Amino acid sequence: MKPLPERLNERLEQRNAHSRYGREAPDWLLSPVHAPSQDPEVDEFVALALRLQSAPPLQVDPDFAWQLEQRMLTHNTVLRLERPVRGWLFLRLLRAHPIFRVALSLCFLLLLLLTGVLVAAAQVTNPNNPLYTVKRWEQQVQVSLANAPENQAESTLQSARDQLNTLAGTTNTAAYREALVELDQRISAAAKVIDALPAGAEHERLANELAALKADAGHTLRGLLSQLALAERPATTSELGQLGDTVPHLANVAITLPVHPNGQARISIAGEDIQPGAQLLVDSRLVEATGSLQNGSYVFVANWPGKQHPYSIGILNPDGTAAQTTTITLNSSDDHGSSHHGGNGNGGERP
Repeated sequence: MKPLPERLNERLEQRNAHSRYGREAPDWLLSPVHAPSQDPEVDEFVALALRLQSAPPLQVDPDFAWQLEQRMLTHNTVLRLERPVRGWLFLRLLRAHPIFRVALSLCFLLLLLLTGVLVAAAQVTNPNNPLYTVKRWEQQVQVSLANAPENQAESTLQSARDQLNTLAGTTNTAAYREALVELDQRISAAAKVIDALPAGAEHERLANELAALKADAGHTLRGLLSQLALAERPATTSELGQLGDTVPHLANVAITLPVHPNGQARISIAGEDIQPGAQLLVDSRLVEATGSLQNGSYVFVANWPGKQHPYSIGILNPDGTAAQTTTITLNSSDDHGSSHHGGNGNGGERP
């Protein structure tokens, strides 16, 4: 047997067909009791459908319709009034309160000014520029906001690269020394963060970036040596040594002073990587002297004005590297040429 929906659909189609051809169903079809079909279940649904079809149209109470219409009109009016209020509330607030408008304008102006200052500070390379302090502060904030150690290492490396660029464009002596110290601190900070990272691909990548940065810094400092004043060369040479370059180191200096004024002094310098043709530095000034390597020390003979006691003695290699020390032993010689030990007039090594 077919499902009920199909049987019901067939009976209704038959009834519609009779209606189309002018053969309306007789009144007995409205009663399932007199239905000619042997399907009482379908006959009941057909009779119900015919009753609904023949029923008069539903009439709505006029009072109810009027009340419904008024409520819908009122609701629509409220929505239409609320929509512009929400959209223009901010502008109405500005018009109603001039002080608020002025304060908002000042805030926007301050925001634009601050953004411009930060953008301008990012381009500054001269430490003497007042915006350089803002740039350093911005870099420190970036490093402190980096939560992950890898991000902190990246920020510190970028900060060191920026400092190297700043150093290359610095001409002022005091500013150069400050920038050089800052570069050393940032490279050391980056190395410390990277060394603390666990072994792996990320550690290896950052370590390679650090090595590349050190190589670039060494190349830059080497290029700057010939342009620097003598007073800045020892500190630059020391930084080259920190970067792994081969540079001279002085251990100690012994000076034999002449007996008579304007005599010749003998300066013996013990150290490493003192190149042939090195020149003598006395208190960061070049002094004409004859030098040669004797028994592992570099010995200079120079005219000496009286009993002058120098503060520092150093050497300047032909490649531009320089080193100096304040660890000096002073000796005096008698008329027969023998020397007498005098002691160390200064203490500690000067960087």
